[in-house]
Amino acid sequence: MSSRGRPQASGRTYLVASVDHALQLLAAFQDHPSLAVRESAELLGVAPSTAHRLLTTMQASGFVVQDPVTRRYSAGPALVAVALASLQRIDVGRVARPHLSALAAETRETVSLAVSEGATIRFIDSVEGPDVVRVRSRTGLAVPAHTSAAGKALLAGLGRDELLRLYPTTRLQRRTPHSIGSRTLLLRELEDVRRLGYATSLEESSPGLASVAVGIGDVRGRVIAALAVLVPAERLDTHRTEHIAVAARGRAKRIEAELTSARDAPRQVERG
Repeated sequence: MSSRGRPQASGRTYLVASVDHALQLLAAFQDHPSLAVRESAELLGVAPSTAHRLLTTMQASGFVVQDPVTRRYSAGPALVAVALASLQRIDVGRVARPHLSALAAETRETVSLAVSEGATIRFIDSVEGPDVVRVRSRTGLAVPAHTSAAGKALLAGLGRDELLRLYPTTRLQRRTPHSIGSRTLLLRELEDVRRLGYATSLEESSPGLASVAVGIGDVRGRVIAALAVLVPAERLDTHRTEHIAVAARGRAKRIEAELTSARDAPRQVERG
């Protein structure tokens, strides 16, 4: 396998050998539809027994599957899911961009797009509002999901079992005195988010910062991103919250429709 893009010389000193070997095998599926144990061993420069242990470990986690007849290994559902999730992020970011700009112009506030990273969310794009006093871009910032409106919108799309896995303890990290401090209160608030169709945060992640957010769903109804309007706290009252929520829901629905159209387009070409 080509060493292109791999760490060289002294940089390899710090690699964990088994993890490095596993990643090399996963990357090899770019060029090889399937691999036998001996081929894998040759690619890695290790004994066949070592390659076999790596492959069976990855098979147990779903990253590879083995053909029962040929005994060869190929990419498994877990690896495919990771790849599709990455592509989905790219798609939602590309489709959402003009809607972030439109919503920022409509509300005159900063608008951000966030995705889930477990119990954390990350803002992957932002468009700042036109007012002099405004929330700065959040692009690249990661915050605990339960402290932000975007995070709550994403968490509201999960089932109870998934939420309990993300939050195995009853006490939650508090970033400010206004942050939710218990799992019970979080679960209760997420019920409100599902009922209302939007989430709010008032100085829960940062002093002086408020936000309103809605989820963006895929064709299967899973919440894959959140559209958040970030507002200086003194500017957000009940009436303005509802106005922003309506505007954000409208934009989220347009994003969802465009994602569905983009997904269906290749099928329509194939049928044609």
